[in-house]
Amino acid sequence: MPKNIVVAEDFNTSRKIIVSTLTKEGYNVMEAVDGKEAAELFDGRTIDLLITDFNMPNMNGAELIKAVREKQEYVYIPILLLTTEVREDKIQQAIEGNITAWIKKPFKSDHFIKIVNKALR
Repeated sequence: MPKNIVVAEDFNTSRKIIVSTLTKEGYNVMEAVDGKEAAELFDGRTIDLLITDFNMPNMNGAELIKAVREKQEYVYIPILLLTTEVREDKIQQAIEGNITAWIKKPFKSDHFIKIVNKALR
C-alpha cells in the first residue's frame, strides 16, 4: 500500500516539482499551499510523512511542526524540512520540533528521494 505524504510548500513551482517527484516514486501526495492548510490535513487520517517548507504565510514550518507534534496520532511521524533559511535561530526552532531531517533548497531529486525513502523505513 502506498505511503501518504503531506507536502506544505507555498511556492507553486517548487510544490509541483516535489509532488511530481514523489508521485513518480509511487507515493500518495496531499498538497498544501501553507502551514495552516497542511495542519488541516492532520485530522486523524493516515499520514506517513510530512514535508514542509520553513518560510510560508499564515503558519510557517516551525509552527506547523509544533501543531502536528501536539496531535497524539502524529507525535512520531517523520518530518522533513525543506528550506533556504540560514538564520540559526529559525533553524533552531525547527530542530526543537524534532524533525527527522532537513533538506537545503535547491536539492537534487535523487538525493531528495533517498532521504524520503530513508525517513519512511
